[in-house]
Amino acid sequence: MNKSNILSRLGSIVVAVSMAFAISCTEDTGMIGVPPSNESLETSMAVWNVYTRSVLIDSIKAHSSSSYLGSIYDPETNGRLTGNFVTQFAIMEDIKYFPHQDSITSRNAQGRPCCDSVMLQLNFDSYYGDVNTPMKLAIYPLDMNNPLCEDSTYYTNTDLRKYIRPGYENKPIATKVFTAWDRIHGSDPSNASSNNYPSIRIPMPLSEGNAIMDKYWEYLEDNKGLSADKHVNHNFDDSYHFIRNVLPGYYAEIINGEGVMVRVFVDALYLIYNARHLTDSIVEDVPSYTVFAGTPEVIQSCQFSQSDIADLVNDESCTWLKTPAGLCTELTLPIDDIFSGTHKNDSISRVQLMLTRYNKEQTGDQFGIPQNLLLLRKADVKAYFDNKRTPDESTSFLTAFQKAYNTYTFENIGQLVTFIQKERENAVSTYIKDVLKIENPTEAQIAEETREWTKRNPDWDKCCLVPVEVAQNTSTGTITSVSHDLSLTSARLVRGTTDNPIRIQVYYTRVSSASGNE
Repeated sequence: MNKSNILSRLGSIVVAVSMAFAISCTEDTGMIGVPPSNESLETSMAVWNVYTRSVLIDSIKAHSSSSYLGSIYDPETNGRLTGNFVTQFAIMEDIKYFPHQDSITSRNAQGRPCCDSVMLQLNFDSYYGDVNTPMKLAIYPLDMNNPLCEDSTYYTNTDLRKYIRPGYENKPIATKVFTAWDRIHGSDPSNASSNNYPSIRIPMPLSEGNAIMDKYWEYLEDNKGLSADKHVNHNFDDSYHFIRNVLPGYYAEIINGEGVMVRVFVDALYLIYNARHLTDSIVEDVPSYTVFAGTPEVIQSCQFSQSDIADLVNDESCTWLKTPAGLCTELTLPIDDIFSGTHKNDSISRVQLMLTRYNKEQTGDQFGIPQNLLLLRKADVKAYFDNKRTPDESTSFLTAFQKAYNTYTFENIGQLVTFIQKERENAVSTYIKDVLKIENPTEAQIAEETREWTKRNPDWDKCCLVPVEVAQNTSTGTITSVSHDLSLTSARLVRGTTDNPIRIQVYYTRVSSASGNE
């Protein structure tokens, strides 16, 4: 940064701090906007070094509104990336899923209502790779006695196969060869102006639909004449009972092919049958259907396998952001430097961090660029996503990719820097008082215990940059959720090393006694 820019930034800080000070009131003066006559406000700026490296997060939360299905060659790792997923189906409360039993004209040999066909439909809104590449997928039934639970957390490396119904581990109930260009039912997914979403339609065994129908008639018979709060059979009251007693869901797995990955955003199970309908005083048989859909209220969980990722983790020429592999950039913040020397007791007004992305060297089809980055402490990463937190601008910060400058910039992480410093101070103070039983430690004792605490907590000054997907309230713009980005993206960042560190700008403020005033 040149001198004029530094002076300009300092000027803006002085104005901002002065305005904040102007609305304060002190008991000493009894006046608004006037500091005590024996005090003055000083500002300063320092630049410190930040060091970075690539790290692999092995616990990527996989519960998402979208699922990924396919297998592609990754030119960055010279390996294979495969995506499979499980899906459950939700029950909408107070919905009548089938017409009256007597009106259904599709019947089995025993005279009971049945399905004429059953179809699982996977709608997708984007893809990576070649739209003409044929892929083969298999559908496996999940185990009703070992369901995926809504209060559990599943990750991209979770072994989803262990939830398959016993006896079906190597016996799929349906298979389908598909391409990303659905020429029959949808459109070319590269055509953004199309109103039709391409889909993968998998014919399913009639037994899957007939079992649901049979359970539904049992549900009606068991609860005949009963109000909802008196039901003795809850199988169609809510998703919880439906998943555990009727349909636990399916596992979709790629079993052959390589060259395309699709993002499934809606999956639905259609039960198709004939039923009598009254139209213009004429009773006629018409094709009818009942649909059960996967929604965010139930589990949609992806499983990714990525080969040969170790070379990128150990790449010393840069640091990486890569999804869905979980490859992130770790920062070591210069906390000791920031609070050293004359700045030991200064207040932090602003800390700016900018990271620069390398342009891609290859041409042709490439992964996208991560659009949103979350900065948070390394120790907080797993809990942050498991507990569905949102950025608080104190210990977690969000920024977007700036295409014009090819950078990611965090304008002010000052609260995080201060928090980390205070956390260590408080931990050391508590240890000295409660463990060592020293009430009035010397500066040397504090310094020694601070060094020891730092050794015991090697990640105390570490933060991670994690690519994320952000959901916002469309009317207010408020962030409603932040989740791991599971799309196919990658970026190489300039690495902060001893020889070539990344620079972080820290702006300080200090209230000091003015010379010549009593």
